[in-house]
Amino acid sequence: MFVVKAEEAERMENPHGVDVRALLKKENVKVMLVTLKPGEALERHTTPFDAFIYIIKGKAVVEVGEENEKVKKDTLVFLPKDIPHAVKNEGNLTLKFLVVKLG
Repeated sequence: MFVVKAEEAERMENPHGVDVRALLKKENVKVMLVTLKPGEALERHTTPFDAFIYIIKGKAVVEVGEENEKVKKDTLVFLPKDIPHAVKNEGNLTLKFLVVKLG
């Protein structure tokens, strides 16, 4: 059995300077827990793989390509490979979400 506690998971360095924890790293899938304080963001970037985010706590503005949408807890957003995307915490509370990288 594989069990990991988020608070004990490895903290990953990232160009956004935010709290990213590696919950699972396997050959074809990676699961990261991202915590954004109010005003923090994963700035616009692209990735060479498909991914999705799942909001656990808080509210976010998610940008995929030219589209923006406000999302909240219990929402999934698909992020296609090679399409610019961003996630911003524009609220007053902490935002937590999973990032699942496929492939």
